[in-house]
Amino acid sequence: MPCKLMQVHQVIFLAFKLYDPASLQYMLEFFRNVAQSIPTEASPNASPEGGAVPIDSLGGRGEDGSKRAGIIVLREDLDFYRAAARALLRQDGIFSGLKRSNEPGTTEAHLIEMLTAGGFNHDDRWGHRAGEPNKAVVCSLALARLRSDIRGNDMGNNAVGMAQKLLLFWRKPARRCWWEGVDLSDVEGVDGPLKVWIRRVWTLEMSVIGLR
Repeated sequence: MPCKLMQVHQVIFLAFKLYDPASLQYMLEFFRNVAQSIPTEASPNASPEGGAVPIDSLGGRGEDGSKRAGIIVLREDLDFYRAAARALLRQDGIFSGLKRSNEPGTTEAHLIEMLTAGGFNHDDRWGHRAGEPNKAVVCSLALARLRSDIRGNDMGNNAVGMAQKLLLFWRKPARRCWWEGVDLSDVEGVDGPLKVWIRRVWTLEMSVIGLR
Protein backbone atom coordinates (compact mmCIF):
# COMPACT_ATOMS: atom_id res chain seq x y z
CA MET A 1 0.00 0.00 0.00
CA PRO A 2 1.55 3.33 -1.00
CA CYS A 3 1.86 5.45 2.09
CA LYS A 4 2.95 9.02 2.62
CA LEU A 5 4.23 9.74 6.12
CA MET A 6 3.95 13.25 7.53
CA GLN A 7 5.77 14.25 10.71
CA VAL A 8 7.02 10.69 11.19
CA HIS A 9 10.64 11.86 11.13
CA GLN A 10 10.08 13.66 14.44
CA VAL A 11 8.56 10.56 16.00
CA ILE A 12 11.42 8.35 14.85
CA PHE A 13 13.83 10.90 16.34
CA LEU A 14 12.03 10.39 19.65
CA ALA A 15 12.64 6.66 19.35
CA PHE A 16 16.36 7.10 18.81
CA LYS A 17 16.52 9.38 21.84
CA LEU A 18 15.14 6.47 23.89
CA TYR A 19 18.32 4.44 23.12
CA ASP A 20 16.24 1.30 22.68
CA PRO A 21 15.56 -0.43 19.35
CA ALA A 22 12.38 -1.88 20.86
CA SER A 23 10.85 1.61 21.04
CA LEU A 24 11.54 2.18 17.33
CA GLN A 25 10.02 -1.19 16.49
CA TYR A 26 6.92 -0.33 18.54
CA MET A 27 6.51 2.93 16.62
CA LEU A 28 7.03 1.43 13.18
CA GLU A 29 4.53 -1.37 13.80
CA PHE A 30 1.93 1.08 15.13
CA PHE A 31 2.30 3.44 12.16
CA ARG A 32 2.24 0.50 9.73
CA ASN A 33 -0.98 -0.87 11.23
CA VAL A 34 -2.67 2.52 11.09
CA ALA A 35 -1.55 3.08 7.49
CA GLN A 36 -2.99 -0.29 6.46
CA SER A 37 -6.34 0.62 7.98
CA ILE A 38 -6.73 3.80 5.91
CA PRO A 39 -9.10 3.22 2.95
CA THR A 40 -7.45 3.51 -0.44
CA GLU A 41 -10.62 4.86 -2.02
CA ALA A 42 -12.52 7.98 -0.98
CA SER A 43 -15.25 7.18 1.49
CA PRO A 44 -18.74 8.48 0.62
CA ASN A 45 -19.25 9.19 4.32
CA ALA A 46 -15.93 10.93 4.81
CA SER A 47 -17.36 14.35 5.68
CA PRO A 48 -17.80 14.67 9.45
CA GLU A 49 -21.25 15.23 10.89
CA GLY A 50 -22.44 16.24 14.28
CA GLY A 51 -19.07 17.54 15.45
CA ALA A 52 -16.69 14.77 14.41
CA VAL A 53 -13.02 15.57 14.76
CA PRO A 54 -12.00 17.28 11.46
CA ILE A 55 -8.85 15.39 10.47
CA ASP A 56 -9.20 16.90 6.99
CA SER A 57 -8.40 20.32 8.45
CA LEU A 58 -4.74 19.27 8.59
CA GLY A 59 -4.46 18.86 4.84
CA GLY A 60 -4.86 21.11 1.85
CA ARG A 61 -8.01 21.99 0.02
CA GLY A 62 -9.72 19.24 -1.89
CA GLU A 63 -7.98 16.46 0.03
CA ASP A 64 -10.05 13.56 1.31
CA GLY A 65 -9.96 13.47 5.11
CA SER A 66 -10.73 9.73 5.13
CA LYS A 67 -7.27 9.10 3.62
CA ARG A 68 -5.47 10.54 6.64
CA ALA A 69 -5.19 9.48 10.26
CA GLY A 70 -3.95 11.38 13.28
CA ILE A 71 -1.73 9.66 15.83
CA ILE A 72 -1.26 10.95 19.37
CA VAL A 73 2.36 10.65 20.48
CA LEU A 74 2.92 10.72 24.25
CA ARG A 75 6.32 10.34 25.88
CA GLU A 76 7.30 10.35 29.55
CA ASP A 77 10.78 10.68 31.07
CA LEU A 78 11.28 9.91 34.76
CA ASP A 79 14.42 11.01 36.63
CA PHE A 80 14.71 9.21 39.95
CA TYR A 81 16.80 7.73 42.75
CA ARG A 82 18.70 4.88 41.05
CA ALA A 83 17.66 2.02 43.35
CA ALA A 84 13.99 2.58 42.49
CA ALA A 85 14.29 1.59 38.82
CA ARG A 86 12.55 -1.78 38.95
CA ALA A 87 9.75 -0.55 41.19
CA LEU A 88 9.03 2.37 38.85
CA LEU A 89 9.07 0.14 35.79
CA ARG A 90 6.26 -1.92 37.35
CA GLN A 91 4.10 1.21 37.55
CA ASP A 92 3.27 1.15 33.85
CA GLY A 93 -0.17 2.79 33.81
CA ILE A 94 -0.10 5.88 31.59
CA PHE A 95 -2.22 8.00 33.89
CA SER A 96 -1.08 6.52 37.21
CA GLY A 97 1.16 9.52 37.80
CA LEU A 98 -1.66 11.99 37.12
CA LYS A 99 -4.42 10.50 39.25
CA ARG A 100 -3.12 11.77 42.57
CA SER A 101 -5.44 14.77 42.37
CA ASN A 102 -9.10 13.94 41.84
CA GLU A 103 -10.21 17.56 42.04
CA PRO A 104 -12.00 18.72 38.87
CA GLY A 105 -10.53 21.63 36.99
CA THR A 106 -6.89 20.79 37.71
CA THR A 107 -4.29 20.67 34.95
CA GLU A 108 -3.94 16.92 35.45
CA ALA A 109 -7.70 16.32 35.19
CA HIS A 110 -7.89 18.45 32.04
CA LEU A 111 -5.01 16.54 30.42
CA ILE A 112 -6.56 13.15 31.20
CA GLU A 113 -9.92 14.28 29.83
CA MET A 114 -8.36 15.55 26.61
CA LEU A 115 -6.28 12.41 25.99
CA THR A 116 -9.09 9.97 26.77
CA ALA A 117 -11.45 11.91 24.50
CA GLY A 118 -8.86 11.77 21.74
CA GLY A 119 -8.02 8.06 21.73
CA PHE A 120 -6.55 6.76 25.00
CA ASN A 121 -8.43 4.81 27.69
CA HIS A 122 -8.17 5.46 31.42
CA ASP A 123 -6.59 2.05 32.07
CA ASP A 124 -4.12 2.10 29.14
CA ARG A 125 -0.53 1.13 29.77
CA TRP A 126 2.63 2.44 28.13
CA GLY A 127 3.34 0.77 24.80
CA HIS A 128 7.06 0.89 25.52
CA ARG A 129 8.71 1.43 28.91
CA ALA A 130 12.38 0.86 29.70
CA GLY A 131 15.27 2.25 31.66
CA GLU A 132 17.85 4.36 29.85
CA PRO A 133 21.29 2.67 29.95
CA ASN A 134 23.71 4.06 32.54
CA LYS A 135 21.21 6.70 33.69
CA ALA A 136 18.59 6.94 36.42
CA VAL A 137 15.90 7.60 33.82
CA VAL A 138 12.85 5.59 32.75
CA CYS A 139 11.58 6.43 29.25
CA SER A 140 8.04 5.55 28.25
CA LEU A 141 6.14 5.91 25.00
CA ALA A 142 2.50 5.46 24.02
CA LEU A 143 0.75 5.96 20.69
CA ALA A 144 -2.97 6.19 20.05
CA ARG A 145 -4.91 6.81 16.87
CA LEU A 146 -6.87 10.03 17.09
CA ARG A 147 -10.55 9.24 17.11
CA SER A 148 -12.34 10.46 14.01
CA ASP A 149 -15.71 8.90 14.86
CA ILE A 150 -16.71 11.18 17.71
CA ARG A 151 -20.18 12.62 17.23
CA GLY A 152 -21.72 15.41 19.23
CA ASN A 153 -24.72 13.23 20.03
CA ASP A 154 -22.60 10.29 21.17
CA MET A 155 -20.21 11.79 23.73
CA GLY A 156 -21.28 15.39 24.07
CA ASN A 157 -19.83 18.55 22.57
CA ASN A 158 -17.32 18.82 25.41
CA ALA A 159 -15.63 15.54 24.40
CA VAL A 160 -15.53 16.69 20.78
CA GLY A 161 -13.88 19.96 21.80
CA MET A 162 -11.32 18.12 23.93
CA ALA A 163 -10.33 15.83 21.06
CA GLN A 164 -10.08 18.78 18.68
CA LYS A 165 -7.61 20.48 21.00
CA LEU A 166 -5.13 17.68 20.29
CA LEU A 167 -4.88 18.90 16.70
CA LEU A 168 -3.18 22.01 18.05
CA PHE A 169 -0.11 19.86 18.84
CA TRP A 170 0.45 18.98 15.18
CA ARG A 171 3.97 20.25 14.41
CA LYS A 172 3.90 21.99 17.81
CA PRO A 173 4.99 19.56 20.55
CA ALA A 174 4.19 20.56 24.13
CA ARG A 175 6.17 19.63 27.21
CA ARG A 176 5.24 19.64 30.88
CA CYS A 177 7.60 18.97 33.79
CA TRP A 178 6.83 18.51 37.47
CA TRP A 179 8.24 16.96 40.65
CA GLU A 180 6.37 14.55 42.88
CA GLY A 181 7.03 12.25 45.81
CA VAL A 182 5.97 8.61 45.46
CA ASP A 183 5.97 5.80 48.00
CA LEU A 184 7.48 2.60 46.61
CA SER A 185 7.59 -0.89 48.07
CA ASP A 186 9.82 -3.86 47.21
CA VAL A 187 12.77 -1.60 46.38
CA GLU A 188 15.93 -3.66 46.04
CA GLY A 189 18.24 -3.24 49.03
CA VAL A 190 15.68 -1.30 51.09
CA ASP A 191 13.63 -2.68 53.98
CA GLY A 192 10.07 -1.38 54.00
CA PRO A 193 8.57 1.40 51.88
CA LEU A 194 10.74 4.08 50.34
CA LYS A 195 9.66 7.61 49.45
CA VAL A 196 11.30 8.75 46.24
CA TRP A 197 11.22 12.15 44.60
CA ILE A 198 10.98 11.90 40.84
CA ARG A 199 10.91 14.44 38.04
CA ARG A 200 8.25 13.59 35.47
CA VAL A 201 8.48 15.11 31.98
CA TRP A 202 5.67 14.61 29.47
CA THR A 203 6.00 15.42 25.78
CA LEU A 204 2.82 15.49 23.71
CA GLU A 205 2.52 15.94 19.96
CA MET A 206 0.40 14.92 17.00
CA SER A 207 1.62 13.06 13.94
CA VAL A 208 -0.33 12.51 10.73
CA ILE A 209 -0.03 9.80 8.10
CA GLY A 210 -1.90 9.60 4.83
CA LEU A 211 -2.16 7.78 1.55
CA ARG A 212 -0.96 9.23 -1.72
